Amino acid sequence: MRRNIMERIRIRRLALATVLGALTLIPVASASAGSIPGNRQELAPGRGFDHVAVLPALLPNSKENTSSIAQNNGSAPATIVMDIYTPQGVQIPSATVVFPNVPPGGTRVFAQALNTGLTPGFRGVGVISSDQPINALLVRDIESSSTFAKSYSIHNAYPTGGTKVTLPYVANALDATYNTRFAIANTGAAEACVTILYTFPGGVKSPVTDAGSGSAACAGGGYKIPVGGQISFAPTAIDGAIPMPGSTANSIMAATITTSTSSVTVGVDAYLSGGLRKLASYDGFIVGGAGDTTDDVGTTISIPLAIKLDGYYTQILLSNANATAATATVTYTGNTGTYAVPLSIPANGTASHSVYEAAGGIPEGFVGAAKITSDQPLAAVLFRSKMTSAGSFVDEDLYTAVNGVPTDRATTSAKFPLIFRRAYASGGAGGYNTWVSVTVASGGTATLTLTAINDTSNSAPGCNAAGTYTASKTITGSFIFYQGLTTDSGIGASPPACFWGGMTITSDVPIIAIADATNDLNAGDNDGLYNAFSN
Repeated sequence: MRRNIMERIRIRRLALATVLGALTLIPVASASAGSIPGNRQELAPGRGFDHVAVLPALLPNSKENTSSIAQNNGSAPATIVMDIYTPQGVQIPSATVVFPNVPPGGTRVFAQALNTGLTPGFRGVGVISSDQPINALLVRDIESSSTFAKSYSIHNAYPTGGTKVTLPYVANALDATYNTRFAIANTGAAEACVTILYTFPGGVKSPVTDAGSGSAACAGGGYKIPVGGQISFAPTAIDGAIPMPGSTANSIMAATITTSTSSVTVGVDAYLSGGLRKLASYDGFIVGGAGDTTDDVGTTISIPLAIKLDGYYTQILLSNANATAATATVTYTGNTGTYAVPLSIPANGTASHSVYEAAGGIPEGFVGAAKITSDQPLAAVLFRSKMTSAGSFVDEDLYTAVNGVPTDRATTSAKFPLIFRRAYASGGAGGYNTWVSVTVASGGTATLTLTAINDTSNSAPGCNAAGTYTASKTITGSFIFYQGLTTDSGIGASPPACFWGGMTITSDVPIIAIADATNDLNAGDNDGLYNAFSN
């Protein structure tokens, strides 16, 4: 039964990296040669900038690069800087890259593959800072050394972490196939001491606590993470990760990370061993106290995408980081109707639902969104995959993940640092494109204004001309804008032939939105989902 569930899966605060093509296509200002570590510094760079985003790194074993994408979220031109630190929190001054005079709403790309201040094989922590508010993404690009097929994923990056972070989906070599790696970065100004609690669906195993030992542990217990540093966990010690406890082997589970000192941010990569080139990433959910309005968990959660169409399908995984069991309902609403699925989530436990499960009776052809209601605050992550055909249960490479958002976090703006329209299109290939899904938090009607600003520093042929494009649309419930189309692209009434930049959506009522970046130029898993920044 477990295998059947996982075949259906095939399957905050921070960011990961790229659902696009080869990173050599992404321009970046060159850093000076060499990669000699400098003195240890606090995570906030000493350049007087108030706005910071932290980017931990996760590394399935393969040929990998990352790109960081920053968007000026302020009202004046910005200087945006990326500093890079070793896992021990030591800055590498030669790897610093600076982009001045980035317009409001504009974006810039920091491609680590082109950073001459880093040696091949480097892995560590990136910190983006600016004199204006910023939004940031980390995009990951992995290439098979044998088949050269690509795998991509995207994370959001945020300035602060929390003292408790929950992960709804963690896998330790389940069926020798399904895996996750997660990186924990210290976002505070003191050494962090972290403990990890693993829990299992339906209580099939007793919870497992991992607090480190020996030189890896703080005096009072918990894995030690230096200021500006990070540690990562995976099924094995490959690429410097700490192996998950042996008692979690061949398991799917949820994990909750707590720290008694400082604050942390967590990023998760889900991937498969061999075979399909699947890679999906999501961000750890900050858990606050009762009544917290700034954390990432909630009793009503919006999932702006749900699908069971032409082989595409979605699955929702939930974690309950409370001492009390939760009673929840997943309600799917879309083109074929409304479907409700009741779920029970144990205290400190996990549960899931796929559109292919019998519960809910979701028909083939369904496209819409989902909402989760619960009597306890929950975290929810959405995975999206594709079968070769509807109901075949034979998956293709496509694999993406995105965080569910509590509806009380909905705002009247949604900002996207990475938007494409036909970048590198050639012949019959559409190149790099995105789509944006918007959900009205109340389920009612919203009037939207979309503004897209091209990134003049990109190197896609014919794609780097300065341009600002606006569009408007009134939607009810939810709506998807496809940037590759001419109608409802979100990039003006007459969209340009090529676009690579950022987008801002403003609404007369609160909304929640996500974006997907994809291309048809490479073999492998070419899709990545990310959450819009609502601020």
